[in-house]
Amino acid sequence: MPHIAKPNPMEYKPFYQGYIDILEGLSVHELLIDQISRLNRVFEDLSEEEIDLTPVPGKWSYNQVFGHLLDTEKIMHFRALMIARQPVVALPGFDQDLYVAAGNFVGKEILSGSMKSIIANREGIVAFLDTLRSEQLEHLGEVDGHPMSVRALIYIICGHMQHHLAGFYASRGWKL
Repeated sequence: MPHIAKPNPMEYKPFYQGYIDILEGLSVHELLIDQISRLNRVFEDLSEEEIDLTPVPGKWSYNQVFGHLLDTEKIMHFRALMIARQPVVALPGFDQDLYVAAGNFVGKEILSGSMKSIIANREGIVAFLDTLRSEQLEHLGEVDGHPMSVRALIYIICGHMQHHLAGFYASRGWKL
């Protein structure tokens, strides 16, 4: 896997700054693998009663958050593939709330399937990164009307997961 340098702010929409910042001092290479075991700890700790409950009124259920993580990682992975192979591409944005509302994220089987799919997708991301030359990480495309690099997308994937892991761990009184 090529070294993935931190993207500069001209390589992503300002909306994503928090996901980049949350990774300060952390290794994206290690996180791509390590985050799965941390997410699996949450998955294994959830009781069947908790799966579809919303821990905070007006927020998503645990099942919906897992579905959201899967959808987001798939979309970001697809964007990275498109930009790495065809940097002049312009891709649309997506509304996470509409995606979650349209998802059938209810029940233990769905949560289990989401967890398996997140693992498989992460393995796919790592395999994809192994196919890239270093300069492809810097390829710039356009997403939702803003410049976006491949390396920014990889940082966003890890930062987004880190954001949700921090929330999961805090809600259970664990240290991340």
